[in-house]
Amino acid sequence: MGKLRIGLCISGTAVVLASNVVVSDVAGAHGGGGDEGRGGDVRRVRVTDDCDPASFNAAFGPGTCVGAGTTTVASFIGQLTATRTVAGWAFRPARVRLDDDERIVAVNTGGEFHTFTEVAKFGGGCIKGLNDILGLTPVPECTPTVTVGGRTVPAAFVTSGIDAGHNLHVHVLDPGTHRFECLIHPWMRTVVRVEADEPEHD
Repeated sequence: MGKLRIGLCISGTAVVLASNVVVSDVAGAHGGGGDEGRGGDVRRVRVTDDCDPASFNAAFGPGTCVGAGTTTVASFIGQLTATRTVAGWAFRPARVRLDDDERIVAVNTGGEFHTFTEVAKFGGGCIKGLNDILGLTPVPECTPTVTVGGRTVPAAFVTSGIDAGHNLHVHVLDPGTHRFECLIHPWMRTVVRVEADEPEHD
């Protein structure tokens, strides 16, 4: 990971974060073009945002937004308050079907840090201010914490976080329904349905 903002900073490089996820540069992503690209056994989910670097970096600190978006902080808060979502901040596609020999690569094409975290049920993220606007409470996946650089942060920010310009490879999903959510921007969600291959009969 590189920089993680919203008052936090984690530094390092592309590393294996847990038994089922790996972070790497976007250039290393496999998969076809478009939101639902397939490349061999890989299915790509784009993680997008439209942060305006001038206003986001002024409000939250340098490096919060490294993109070229046009949504200012004021517009972001206005949209979130009015509609409980913000245009441009999304996982694309919102629904994915996989065979059990395929895997997901979440590709952060936006300008902010996001997480692509598997949750038991959709709910609020780990950022109180955004949850307050949305009227949500944090999902249980926000509870485990780790200490990074002397600060306590949600463990999911480390195990499933993706800096702008990086990927998160999610391996070995069992057949069934899996829910992924950004634990910073909790309206960013994807449902992944993994279907078991039918056994071949002679």
